[in-house]
Amino acid sequence: MLRLYQQEMYNKAREELKTHQGVCVVLPCRSGKSYIMKEIVDSACKKGSKVLILAHRNLLLNQHRKLIENCRIASVFTEVNHLGENGPVDLIIIDEAHISGAESYHKVCDYYGCKRVLFTATAKRLDNKPLDLADVIINGISGDELIKEGCVAPYELYAPKIDIDLSQAKMSGADFNVEDITDIMMDKKIYGDIIKYYHKLAEGKQTIAYCTSIKHSKSVCELFNENGIKAVHIDATTPEKERLKVMNDFRNGIYQVLCNCNLISEGITVPECDCCLLLRPTQSESLYIQQACRCLTPKEGKVAVIIDFVGNCFAHGTPTEKRIYSTENMVKIRNSSRKPEVICRECSHCFRVYRGNDRICPYCGEDNGKTRKEIEDDKKAELERIVAMQKQQKEEEKERKRLEKQQQALDAKRKRMEVGMVNDFGSLVKIAKERGYKNPAAWARFV
Repeated sequence: MLRLYQQEMYNKAREELKTHQGVCVVLPCRSGKSYIMKEIVDSACKKGSKVLILAHRNLLLNQHRKLIENCRIASVFTEVNHLGENGPVDLIIIDEAHISGAESYHKVCDYYGCKRVLFTATAKRLDNKPLDLADVIINGISGDELIKEGCVAPYELYAPKIDIDLSQAKMSGADFNVEDITDIMMDKKIYGDIIKYYHKLAEGKQTIAYCTSIKHSKSVCELFNENGIKAVHIDATTPEKERLKVMNDFRNGIYQVLCNCNLISEGITVPECDCCLLLRPTQSESLYIQQACRCLTPKEGKVAVIIDFVGNCFAHGTPTEKRIYSTENMVKIRNSSRKPEVICRECSHCFRVYRGNDRICPYCGEDNGKTRKEIEDDKKAELERIVAMQKQQKEEEKERKRLEKQQQALDAKRKRMEVGMVNDFGSLVKIAKERGYKNPAAWARFV
């Protein structure tokens, strides 16, 4: 039986399919999107419809095959080379739709020309463009709300301050150039911080480390092993049998840290994972969320840990906060400066990252004071106040001098009138004395 939020999304998807060709269902990582897929498949099969589920990784395909029957489940890369060989298709379901911008997905959808339902936690492509296979997007419950309902594991998010300067990293398409960020992240000073913060924040936890490249992942793996923490590396070139064995060994606790590059990002359920290390800076909100949330599969008493060494949370926000997606063009990145306190903040006491710019940490109650922006705004306001005060003082001084000059002119006129009103020498001498002149008689003779 579907949970309430899953049933709601299922009902909405069916309703939207009546008037749209492509419908995208957005639900957070670890929300059980596969169960909604199963409900859609079962309903369609009862009506005699042929359903095709597409995904891009064998791990995803195998997970779906364990849960869903009565339909064909295929790799998009296989399907695009065998179009029509397995008969007609009435409905296509696309998993991890944030990668559906690939040409292979478009070829399959164009060939069959049928309705399609897309599922993702982040309804925009990895290049931050909208999903062009979706005519309408249905936004569901947020990750934060699922945590409150106990459907997703609670977590602690940390963003240690380490010596990373991304200002010199070039862009390759919509994201950082891999070679540039690999060079930055392989600085040995950073490696020391990785081990230090791992011991401090995630000691003993089953951990997935997301790295920039195969070279970087192997190097991080070596770093952990050298420090007595059993680690293993896998990537897309690792033979599938070996990859499955490594995943099983990780699940069984043989390895404590699983290092990878672009492999364990979408849809893969690893309940044993308690911690994610983000060691790849990315401009892609989708990639950040997919990686950060791998450790959120719930278990009894579990509190996951996300250690964001590269400040992705300061660029994109917390991974489980409410996001509203649409089919329109989207902002590429919310905070390109990656400065803390713009969209989320790190507590100076417990070091956890929290959403928004509140002074009070919601976790430990620490008063973190004003944000940098608030301090800058206060300085700006004070400067404006001082400038305004100086302007007012200048205006007042100008008015004072005008009145003073006016008064001097009146005094001079009064004195002239006073002299003009007398015509005898004695009165003039008297006026001179009252005015304090040095030689009253001499002044009176020449007036």
